[in-house]
Amino acid sequence: MIQYPILAIDFGTKNIGLAISDFKGIIATPLQVLHVTKKKGYKEIIEEIADICERNKVQTILLGKPQIFEVSHKKTLKKIEKFEELLTKGVNLPIINYDESYSTVTAQDMLLYTRQTVKSSKDKIDSVAAAVFLQEFLNSNS
Repeated sequence: MIQYPILAIDFGTKNIGLAISDFKGIIATPLQVLHVTKKKGYKEIIEEIADICERNKVQTILLGKPQIFEVSHKKTLKKIEKFEELLTKGVNLPIINYDESYSTVTAQDMLLYTRQTVKSSKDKIDSVAAAVFLQEFLNSNS
């Protein structure tokens, strides 16, 4: 049985978008974007995620994985799988994989619909994308 709240992770090599569900598993909300830098690698990102999970009483992690439509998706999938290994060691929570294909495109459309410019929405696009596939997951499990 799935327990809430759920933290959704939209993995990227430079930006990792986070979104969270409410305690009843009804609504997904963008949370924040973590930035991978030379000084802050995946190990530090995992520690930050563990802290976020503890502060928000997260019970489950939803990790976005794209379907393999192109060769570039295979490379991304391998990076996500390595990240998932680190995440499993760093956070003692169940991890569910979920197809996040097209979540970024949907997030961009949503932000443009709300009349936000690409420049102003650049910092939040990844957390909105995480909220998009988290909401799809919540809707499919209600």
